Amino acid sequence: MCGRLFIKPVTELEKLLEMLGILGVTLPLLNNVAPTEAIPIIHHTTTGLRVSQVRWWLHPHWSKEEPNQKFAMFNARIETILSAPSFRGPVQHRRCIVPAAGFIEWQRDGKNKQPYYIDAGDQPLLLAAVWDIWQEQLMSCAIITQAADAAFAPIHDRMPLSLTAAQARQWLDPQQDHRALIENLAGTSLLLRARPVASAVNNARNKDDVVFLDALANE
Repeated sequence: MCGRLFIKPVTELEKLLEMLGILGVTLPLLNNVAPTEAIPIIHHTTTGLRVSQVRWWLHPHWSKEEPNQKFAMFNARIETILSAPSFRGPVQHRRCIVPAAGFIEWQRDGKNKQPYYIDAGDQPLLLAAVWDIWQEQLMSCAIITQAADAAFAPIHDRMPLSLTAAQARQWLDPQQDHRALIENLAGTSLLLRARPVASAVNNARNKDDVVFLDALANE
């Protein structure tokens, strides 16, 4: 799934931005970001790659309705992304990367849901995503998810498509064939680490870094 994001301006991400030719940009510090809130994406433009803040809940450019939460559009399933009306255009022409420190996933145990903080240790997460722009007014994105691998399956049956730096460059390259990318990258994942955290993160209004760190320490 991937339902909350944590973003940090770490050295590894700064080096990646420089390698991609994105200079003078510092990523924001964002804690416990929920769908519909703004997150940074790395995406291609006519003048090269850039970082933009966009709504995390894709609203297709062709929609006659104003942005809403009628359908769950913050994630895009890799199994149907090539055919789904809302995602087949973006995956061909508007691919992007969401740079994250970690995300929250919930493990169900009967009626209870235990939150876990998921990261890749010292390595930042480069999450494959797609974006669109509605009526030239609102940019929005969706993170691509896939079936969980054996290591992640005990937490949840879905996981994001997380890429290496080399794979991220391929994903961002508009000259790459989108169908071949999906075929070749499906199943890709960095080695993820899961740590149980306190239920304070269940409330998306809890953005304070101290609250989150306390949640990690107290479990």
